[in-house]
Amino acid sequence: MKKIQCVVLGATGVVGQHFLRLLANHPLFQVAAVCASEGRIGQRLGDVNALIPEGIPAESADLRFSAMDAKSLASLKVQVAFSALPTEVAKEVEKDLAEAGIHIFSNAGAYRMDERVPILIPEVNHPHLALAREQLQHSKGFIITNANCTTTGLTLALLPILPFGIRKLVVASYQAISGAGYPGVPALDISGNVIPYIDGEEAKVRKEVAKIFGRLQETKIEPMDWQVYAHCVRVPTLVGHLLSVHVEVENEPTLEQVQACFENYQPDRPVQGLPTAPVKPVVLLPEKNRPQPNRDVMLGDPVRAQGMTVAVGRLEVEKQVIRMIALSNNLIRGAAGGSVLNAELALREGLL
Repeated sequence: MKKIQCVVLGATGVVGQHFLRLLANHPLFQVAAVCASEGRIGQRLGDVNALIPEGIPAESADLRFSAMDAKSLASLKVQVAFSALPTEVAKEVEKDLAEAGIHIFSNAGAYRMDERVPILIPEVNHPHLALAREQLQHSKGFIITNANCTTTGLTLALLPILPFGIRKLVVASYQAISGAGYPGVPALDISGNVIPYIDGEEAKVRKEVAKIFGRLQETKIEPMDWQVYAHCVRVPTLVGHLLSVHVEVENEPTLEQVQACFENYQPDRPVQGLPTAPVKPVVLLPEKNRPQPNRDVMLGDPVRAQGMTVAVGRLEVEKQVIRMIALSNNLIRGAAGGSVLNAELALREGLL
């Protein structure tokens, strides 16, 4: 099978470089172009500062930055764009490229709440791909977004307990500094400190959870009506968003029943076997002191899916309340890896 040619938008940032890493030697996609600010045009990708431990993949190092417009990318036969652009830039660029026929898989938040655009987490709401099909009725290309990095870990952690009927969520997040991008939070603000407010984050969690778990009604999503309360806190860890989650459910499960749901959970068939899909997207850890970012943030099997599994621990059940701690990799599952998985699913479903 001939690989689909793609571009990474915002390739100089942390998420952009994770896109490059995840797409290196990918069986379905090949990076044919990279874009960043206008000042980068013509520069060699391999000469930019490496912001992730793996560095710039050798197979992409000799690419030179292209202009971020449809004409330039069309000359390189680009069909798919992976976007790590800032929201304000993405709002204009992603729309223009989609209208020109390039399919966008975005980590940016510019179009997450657009009623025509799915916030896709394949294990959770793969039927929402119907919105991308609907976009193709009016445009040559489509936009698919992933969720906010905090929302992603939360929604996956909830998957195994959906059968008990969720009524209310009370969530506190402890978010790594890498979630703020590069250069991120000033060292003098975060060193030895905790910042109990992240601008806009709590509203994102509420709105995105409602949309992701919403019911698809023809070409629109009816948001889920759960009560969602969130506090989002920045902590001095590098990678990994930890969540304290209290879930009120309709039934009264036993601890053993809830444990069994986590242990037996398997993703739906449309997602199974995709290159970046973990065999188990959610794992329950029995140790009382887990999950921990330093130990569990790269969980996932096979190797290409490392960092794509959400770890759950401290599971407790009391009457109609399920309590747990969840951990997700905000740079991989919550960002670049989530969008790559979305593209793999879209290809399997015949959208590319």
